[in-house]
Amino acid sequence: MIRRTTATLFLTLFVALAASLSQASDAWISIEVVTEQGVQATAQRQWIELLTDAGADDVRLRGHRAGDKPELRETGSAERPRFKLIGMLNSRGQLTLPGGKFDSRSRSKLSDYLDRLGSDGAEGVTAPRGKFGLTEKQTTVVREDLTKLLGIETKGRSLADVLKDADKVTDLRLQMDDSIWQTVSKAKPVDDDVQMLTTGTALALLLKRDGLVLVPTKERGEEVMHRIVRAADIEGDTWPVGWKPNRAPSKIAPKMMGKLNAQVEGFTLAEAMESIEPRMGVPVFWDHATLRARKIVPSEIDVKLARQQTYLKRVADQLLFQARLRGELLVDEAGTPFYWISR
Repeated sequence: MIRRTTATLFLTLFVALAASLSQASDAWISIEVVTEQGVQATAQRQWIELLTDAGADDVRLRGHRAGDKPELRETGSAERPRFKLIGMLNSRGQLTLPGGKFDSRSRSKLSDYLDRLGSDGAEGVTAPRGKFGLTEKQTTVVREDLTKLLGIETKGRSLADVLKDADKVTDLRLQMDDSIWQTVSKAKPVDDDVQMLTTGTALALLLKRDGLVLVPTKERGEEVMHRIVRAADIEGDTWPVGWKPNRAPSKIAPKMMGKLNAQVEGFTLAEAMESIEPRMGVPVFWDHATLRARKIVPSEIDVKLARQQTYLKRVADQLLFQARLRGELLVDEAGTPFYWISR
C-alpha cells in the first residue's frame, strides 16, 4: 500500500528507520560468554563492558563445558521478544556468536549485530545474504511479487499514475522519498505499452527513462519493500530491465529466426523498425535514456540494407548497428520475450 509523506504519497525512510529503532528497543538480549582456557581476567572484564556498551541487556561469563557451541535461543512474544546468545571467547580475544565473529575493536560491529537481532530476530544475524542484501527467503518473496503481470495501461499516462496502479498490483509496497517523487511527478507521459510484461521488468524499463531504478530493500525492523531511487545514487544491485534467456532464440522468438528476403532503402531507422516490428512476434522497446544521452534520434537516421536472404533478427541487428545501437532478445520474470534496443 502506498503511504503518505509530508510532501508526497510515499512513506519516507526516516519513518521506517524510527519504527525499526523503536521495535529493537523492545527486545531483551542476554549473552552468556563461554571462556575457553587461557582467557585472562582482564579480558573477561573488558568483554563484559564491551557487550554491555554495544546494547546487551545482560552479560554473564562462565567456563567451558563439554558440548558448548555458539547458540541463539528466541523466546518471549512478537511484541517483546527475548534472545539468549551463547558465545565462545578464545584465548586470542575473539568472540564467536551465531552468525558473527568479533574482537575487542568490534564495538560498532557488535552494536550493529545486536540491533539487527533485536529488530529482525535470528534471521537478521544468521541467514546468508545475497543480492540487495536479502536472505534467500526474502529474495523469493521479491521475485514472486515482481513476477506478477503488470496488466495496466501505461502508454500516454503519467508516470505517477502508473506507479500508483502498479503499487496495487504488488503485495510489497513501492516507496520513494520526496526528491524522487518530484522527479516522478514532473516526468513526461510514459512512452511505452508494457502491460504485457511482469511488474519487475515493466517498472525497471519505465523508470530507466527518467534516471530511476528499482531496488528491493529490507530496512531494519521493516518488511521488504520496493524502493525507487536515482540510478546515480546506487553503487550496488538494481532490478534489471529483463533477463538473458536460458533457451535459444529460435525457441522463445521463432518468428525472429525465420528466413526471408530483405531489402531496406529510403527509410529512417524509426520507420524501418516500425515496419518490421509486427513480423517479429515480440514487443520492441527503446532505451530512451541512452538515446537521449547519446543524442541518437532514430527518426533522423537513414538506414539501408542490400537485398539478401537472412532472418528477421539479423535485419534488425544490422539496421540498429548503423545507428551505433544494439538489439538484445531478453525475457521478463515469467519468461515473456521482448527486444530491447540500447547500446
